[in-house]
Amino acid sequence: MEYAAKLTLEIYLWFCIVALIAYLPRIGYFFVAFKKQKRLVNLKKNKIAVILPARGESSIISHCLDSLSAQTYDPHCFDVHIVIADEADSTMEIAAAYERTYVTVVSEQTCKGNALDGVLKKILTESPDKYDAFLIVDADSLAAPDLLEEMNNALSSGKQIICGKKLVKNWQSSLRDSRSFVSNCTALTWTQIDELGNRARNALDIPITMIGNGMLVRADIIKENNGWPYCGLTEDYEMTADAIVQGWSSMYYSYAKVYTEEATDTKTAFKRKMRWVKGYAECQREYHKRIVQKTFSGGIKWRNFDFMYSTYPAYTFFGVSAVATIFGIVTTVFSLLGKAVTLATALRMALVPLAFIYGTLFAFTLAALLADWRNIKIPLHEKLTVLFFNPIYMFGYSRIFITAFLTNFDYYKWEPTVRIPFETVQIPFFVDNSSDDGNERAHLQ
Repeated sequence: MEYAAKLTLEIYLWFCIVALIAYLPRIGYFFVAFKKQKRLVNLKKNKIAVILPARGESSIISHCLDSLSAQTYDPHCFDVHIVIADEADSTMEIAAAYERTYVTVVSEQTCKGNALDGVLKKILTESPDKYDAFLIVDADSLAAPDLLEEMNNALSSGKQIICGKKLVKNWQSSLRDSRSFVSNCTALTWTQIDELGNRARNALDIPITMIGNGMLVRADIIKENNGWPYCGLTEDYEMTADAIVQGWSSMYYSYAKVYTEEATDTKTAFKRKMRWVKGYAECQREYHKRIVQKTFSGGIKWRNFDFMYSTYPAYTFFGVSAVATIFGIVTTVFSLLGKAVTLATALRMALVPLAFIYGTLFAFTLAALLADWRNIKIPLHEKLTVLFFNPIYMFGYSRIFITAFLTNFDYYKWEPTVRIPFETVQIPFFVDNSSDDGNERAHLQ
């Protein structure tokens, strides 16, 4: 038993080295987060339709509409289209107070994709050439004052799909109850996706990981799709995969900012994550084979394979580490029962994998905090709390993966979310403290 425990630990350590080597290309992405992104300028004023899926969001949608009415972009160059599920929704009355704001009722909505498809099909039918691009903003979010102006600037890049920077609405509230340890931790998800991933994908000129809040899609893509065909649990991730298959270009533009709401309680946050994990699995099931085949046949550039490859070393590492930890605990029990294994060996077998998991998540948390330090609007002591305890909080994600694995796709429904208490500040006075100071501009027409 002693020999088996030592051999298992040695094999595990060699496995960790192999996993680290396999993940090195993805770790290389992190360093691009500290490189300033060029700011674009577009002399053309594109006509943009802002799409707000807003089923059951009448209690908070006025905040979003206020932020859109305060845009620095020419107000005659954009319209707002709100999508609701019921004509009795009081959003109809709220929207009437705002100019160039229209409401579309899509009665049968089982997911966000249904709402998007319904309103886009209506627009394509009634005025197919009115808009140059469509910007999706969640109704519980806030738009930075220059969101539309910067999205228009980003269109000068020629990219077909543009995702803006996700900041956190919770931190813009004057109420302390608007944020919590949970929301501070989950907020790092956006930094990890954008700053630690999408910036590097920009540099490699490969499709980014798309987030459906603050995403601009050019009209040619919407027309090609005849609306919005992505109706899975994670419609934005599905579009990411389809963009690779179809060869659509995309970019992450950090100057176009939208403030997204984060859950302050563990139950709501975990439920959201479970839907994401299940949606990721659903998307992998549909697109994995197609992307692999097109990659090996030369139809897709090899560097695009990052979309499928990058997560596997990490998931494998955490899975094997969990198994190694369980083996170590069992070994410790045998040691305490006087079996043929020393307590020191047993404890090493149990604690080393746990230490490696914590160390990995600690490094990932630190990288995210450093990459977006000035935009994380919480006191220093809260940042330090996140740094040291977010790895422990993320241990709970194991429950998410287990639950997602054991449940059917139909188990996850698109349900209303309890909104955080929020007291808005004056939107035009949101301070842009991004590390990208905008001194370097690329003038494109």
